[in-house]
Amino acid sequence: MHALAARLLGMSLVRLRILPGALRAALRGRHESPQKLVWVYLSGPAGNLLAAAIFACSQGFGRFLFEANLAIGLLNLIPIHPLDGGQILLLVLYGSVGSSKTLRLLGVLSAAFRSMFFILGILQLVWFGNPSLLIIALAVLPGRKPLEETMSMIRLHSLFNRRQRILKKKIYPARHLVAMEDCSLGEIVQKLDYDRFHIIYVLNSAMEITGRVTEQQILRALQHHGARESVRNILT
Repeated sequence: MHALAARLLGMSLVRLRILPGALRAALRGRHESPQKLVWVYLSGPAGNLLAAAIFACSQGFGRFLFEANLAIGLLNLIPIHPLDGGQILLLVLYGSVGSSKTLRLLGVLSAAFRSMFFILGILQLVWFGNPSLLIIALAVLPGRKPLEETMSMIRLHSLFNRRQRILKKKIYPARHLVAMEDCSLGEIVQKLDYDRFHIIYVLNSAMEITGRVTEQQILRALQHHGARESVRNILT
Protein backbone atom coordinates (compact mmCIF):
# COMPACT_ATOMS: atom_id res chain seq x y z
CA MET A 1 0.00 0.00 0.00
CA HIS A 2 2.87 2.39 0.70
CA ALA A 3 4.27 1.86 -2.78
CA LEU A 4 0.86 2.32 -4.41
CA ALA A 5 0.06 5.48 -2.43
CA ALA A 6 3.51 6.93 -3.12
CA ARG A 7 3.13 6.23 -6.84
CA LEU A 8 -0.33 7.82 -6.95
CA LEU A 9 1.06 10.92 -5.22
CA GLY A 10 4.06 11.13 -7.55
CA MET A 11 6.64 9.99 -4.99
CA SER A 12 9.26 7.23 -5.14
CA LEU A 13 9.64 4.38 -2.68
CA VAL A 14 13.37 3.86 -2.10
CA ARG A 15 13.16 0.72 0.02
CA LEU A 16 10.72 -1.25 2.14
CA ARG A 17 12.13 -2.78 5.30
CA ILE A 18 10.29 -5.79 6.72
CA LEU A 19 9.90 -5.63 10.50
CA PRO A 20 8.22 -8.20 12.76
CA GLY A 21 4.55 -7.34 12.38
CA ALA A 22 5.13 -4.21 10.34
CA LEU A 23 6.70 -2.61 7.30
CA ARG A 24 8.89 0.48 7.33
CA ALA A 25 8.78 2.51 4.16
CA ALA A 26 11.67 4.74 3.12
CA LEU A 27 10.60 7.42 0.69
CA ARG A 28 12.51 9.65 -1.65
CA GLY A 29 11.11 13.15 -1.41
CA ARG A 30 10.68 13.88 2.30
CA HIS A 31 11.05 17.47 1.22
CA GLU A 32 7.76 17.18 -0.63
CA SER A 33 4.42 18.14 0.87
CA PRO A 34 4.04 16.80 4.45
CA GLN A 35 0.38 16.19 3.62
CA LYS A 36 1.42 13.75 0.90
CA LEU A 37 3.70 11.91 3.31
CA VAL A 38 0.91 11.64 5.88
CA TRP A 39 -1.36 10.02 3.27
CA VAL A 40 1.40 7.59 2.29
CA TYR A 41 1.98 6.52 5.87
CA LEU A 42 -1.76 6.26 6.53
CA SER A 43 -2.14 3.95 3.55
CA GLY A 44 -0.28 1.12 5.31
CA PRO A 45 -2.59 0.70 8.32
CA ALA A 46 -5.60 1.54 6.14
CA GLY A 47 -4.76 -1.32 3.79
CA ASN A 48 -4.48 -3.76 6.69
CA LEU A 49 -7.75 -2.60 8.26
CA LEU A 50 -9.51 -2.82 4.88
CA ALA A 51 -8.25 -6.40 4.46
CA ALA A 52 -9.42 -7.19 7.99
CA ALA A 53 -12.88 -5.88 7.16
CA ILE A 54 -13.02 -8.08 4.05
CA PHE A 55 -12.21 -11.23 6.05
CA ALA A 56 -14.20 -10.26 9.14
CA CYS A 57 -16.89 -12.91 8.66
CA SER A 58 -14.58 -15.66 7.41
CA GLN A 59 -13.71 -18.94 9.06
CA GLY A 60 -10.56 -21.05 9.06
CA PHE A 61 -7.67 -19.45 7.18
CA GLY A 62 -9.84 -16.41 6.41
CA ARG A 63 -10.24 -15.88 10.15
CA PHE A 64 -6.47 -15.96 10.54
CA LEU A 65 -6.11 -13.31 7.82
CA PHE A 66 -8.69 -11.16 9.61
CA GLU A 67 -6.87 -11.36 12.94
CA ALA A 68 -3.41 -10.86 11.40
CA ASN A 69 -4.40 -7.80 9.36
CA LEU A 70 -6.30 -6.28 12.27
CA ALA A 71 -3.32 -6.73 14.60
CA ILE A 72 -0.80 -5.34 12.09
CA GLY A 73 -3.04 -2.39 11.21
CA LEU A 74 -3.58 -1.41 14.84
CA LEU A 75 0.09 -1.94 15.67
CA ASN A 76 1.15 0.37 12.83
CA LEU A 77 -1.15 3.11 14.14
CA ILE A 78 0.72 3.28 17.46
CA PRO A 79 2.38 6.74 17.49
CA ILE A 80 5.98 5.60 17.94
CA HIS A 81 8.85 5.69 15.48
CA PRO A 82 9.44 3.92 13.08
CA LEU A 83 5.84 2.68 12.80
CA ASP A 84 3.48 4.53 10.47
CA GLY A 85 1.68 6.19 13.37
CA GLY A 86 5.01 7.49 14.64
CA GLN A 87 5.99 8.78 11.20
CA ILE A 88 2.72 10.69 10.99
CA LEU A 89 3.13 12.15 14.48
CA LEU A 90 6.72 13.12 13.63
CA LEU A 91 5.57 15.09 10.57
CA VAL A 92 2.75 16.80 12.48
CA LEU A 93 4.94 17.76 15.45
CA TYR A 94 7.87 18.86 13.30
CA GLY A 95 5.67 21.28 11.40
CA SER A 96 4.19 22.77 14.58
CA VAL A 97 6.86 22.71 17.32
CA GLY A 98 10.15 22.20 15.44
CA SER A 99 12.81 19.51 15.52
CA SER A 100 14.14 19.76 19.09
CA LYS A 101 10.77 19.40 20.84
CA THR A 102 9.67 16.74 18.36
CA LEU A 103 12.78 14.68 19.07
CA ARG A 104 12.26 14.96 22.82
CA LEU A 105 8.55 14.12 22.71
CA LEU A 106 8.92 11.15 20.36
CA GLY A 107 11.97 9.95 22.27
CA VAL A 108 10.01 9.85 25.53
CA LEU A 109 6.98 8.28 23.86
CA SER A 110 9.06 5.60 22.10
CA ALA A 111 10.95 4.77 25.31
CA ALA A 112 7.66 4.42 27.22
CA PHE A 113 6.11 2.09 24.64
CA ARG A 114 9.32 0.10 24.30
CA SER A 115 9.44 -0.45 28.06
CA MET A 116 5.76 -1.40 28.13
CA PHE A 117 6.12 -3.92 25.29
CA PHE A 118 9.28 -5.33 26.86
CA ILE A 119 7.61 -5.90 30.25
CA LEU A 120 4.45 -7.33 28.69
CA GLY A 121 6.60 -9.44 26.37
CA ILE A 122 8.42 -11.05 29.27
CA LEU A 123 5.11 -11.76 31.04
CA GLN A 124 3.62 -13.17 27.83
CA LEU A 125 6.67 -15.40 27.31
CA VAL A 126 6.61 -16.70 30.89
CA TRP A 127 2.86 -17.27 31.09
CA PHE A 128 1.99 -18.34 27.55
CA GLY A 129 5.32 -19.21 25.91
CA ASN A 130 4.61 -16.59 23.19
CA PRO A 131 7.53 -14.24 22.40
CA SER A 132 5.66 -11.94 19.96
CA LEU A 133 5.53 -8.83 22.16
CA LEU A 134 9.16 -9.28 23.16
CA ILE A 135 10.14 -9.48 19.49
CA ILE A 136 8.20 -6.27 18.83
CA ALA A 137 9.99 -4.51 21.70
CA LEU A 138 13.42 -5.59 20.45
CA ALA A 139 12.97 -5.31 16.68
CA VAL A 140 10.11 -2.94 15.84
CA LEU A 141 11.00 -0.33 18.45
CA PRO A 142 14.75 0.02 17.86
CA GLY A 143 15.39 2.96 20.18
CA ARG A 144 16.45 6.58 19.76
CA LYS A 145 19.17 6.36 17.09
CA PRO A 146 16.86 5.63 14.09
CA LEU A 147 14.60 8.46 15.26
CA GLU A 148 17.55 10.87 15.34
CA GLU A 149 18.61 9.73 11.85
CA THR A 150 15.11 10.30 10.47
CA MET A 151 14.90 13.71 12.15
CA SER A 152 18.29 14.70 10.71
CA MET A 153 17.13 13.74 7.22
CA ILE A 154 13.89 15.74 7.55
CA ARG A 155 15.77 18.72 8.97
CA LEU A 156 18.29 18.67 6.13
CA HIS A 157 15.59 18.47 3.45
CA SER A 158 13.74 21.32 5.15
CA LEU A 159 16.86 23.47 5.11
CA PHE A 160 17.58 22.80 1.45
CA ASN A 161 14.03 23.84 0.55
CA ARG A 162 13.78 26.86 2.84
CA ARG A 163 14.68 29.24 0.01
CA GLN A 164 11.36 28.56 -1.72
CA ARG A 165 9.42 29.31 1.46
CA ILE A 166 11.32 32.58 1.98
CA LEU A 167 10.71 33.67 -1.62
CA LYS A 168 7.02 32.88 -1.21
CA LYS A 169 6.54 34.63 2.16
CA LYS A 170 9.00 37.50 1.44
CA ILE A 171 9.26 38.26 5.16
CA TYR A 172 10.66 35.43 7.26
CA PRO A 173 11.65 35.01 10.94
CA ALA A 174 15.36 34.69 11.71
CA ARG A 175 17.43 33.26 14.55
CA HIS A 176 21.00 34.00 15.64
CA LEU A 177 23.40 31.32 16.90
CA VAL A 178 26.99 31.31 18.06
CA ALA A 179 29.38 28.43 17.36
CA MET A 180 33.00 27.78 18.28
CA GLU A 181 35.50 27.71 15.42
CA ASP A 182 36.10 23.99 15.76
CA CYS A 183 32.40 23.07 15.49
CA SER A 184 31.69 20.80 12.55
CA LEU A 185 29.10 21.67 9.94
CA GLY A 186 27.13 18.60 11.00
CA GLU A 187 26.99 19.79 14.63
CA ILE A 188 25.69 23.18 13.52
CA VAL A 189 23.00 21.68 11.27
CA GLN A 190 21.72 19.68 14.26
CA LYS A 191 20.93 22.97 16.04
CA LEU A 192 19.02 24.63 13.20
CA ASP A 193 15.27 25.02 13.73
CA TYR A 194 12.34 24.51 11.44
CA ASP A 195 10.89 27.68 9.89
CA ARG A 196 13.71 30.03 10.95
CA PHE A 197 16.50 31.50 8.84
CA HIS A 198 19.76 31.20 10.76
CA ILE A 199 22.75 33.52 11.05
CA ILE A 200 25.70 31.92 12.85
CA TYR A 201 28.44 33.94 14.56
CA VAL A 202 31.74 32.08 14.87
CA LEU A 203 33.79 32.49 18.07
CA ASN A 204 37.42 31.74 18.90
CA SER A 205 38.66 30.48 22.27
CA ALA A 206 38.82 34.08 23.55
CA MET A 207 35.07 34.44 22.85
CA GLU A 208 35.75 36.93 20.07
CA ILE A 209 33.65 36.91 16.90
CA THR A 210 35.90 35.84 14.03
CA GLY A 211 33.26 35.67 11.34
CA ARG A 212 29.65 35.19 10.40
CA VAL A 213 27.97 32.66 8.13
CA THR A 214 24.39 32.03 7.10
CA GLU A 215 22.65 28.68 6.91
CA GLN A 216 22.88 28.80 3.12
CA GLN A 217 26.68 29.01 3.35
CA ILE A 218 26.61 26.06 5.75
CA LEU A 219 24.52 24.02 3.32
CA ARG A 220 26.75 24.83 0.34
CA ALA A 221 29.81 23.85 2.38
CA LEU A 222 28.10 20.60 3.38
CA GLN A 223 27.62 19.71 -0.26
CA HIS A 224 31.27 20.38 -1.12
CA HIS A 225 33.16 19.37 2.03
CA GLY A 226 30.92 17.09 4.12
CA ALA A 227 29.55 17.21 7.65
CA ARG A 228 32.93 16.87 9.42
CA GLU A 229 34.39 20.09 8.02
CA SER A 230 34.89 22.74 10.72
CA VAL A 231 33.08 26.04 10.38
CA ARG A 232 36.43 27.84 10.69
CA ASN A 233 37.41 26.61 7.25
CA ILE A 234 34.44 28.14 5.44
CA LEU A 235 34.78 31.67 6.78
CA THR A 236 35.34 34.25 4.07
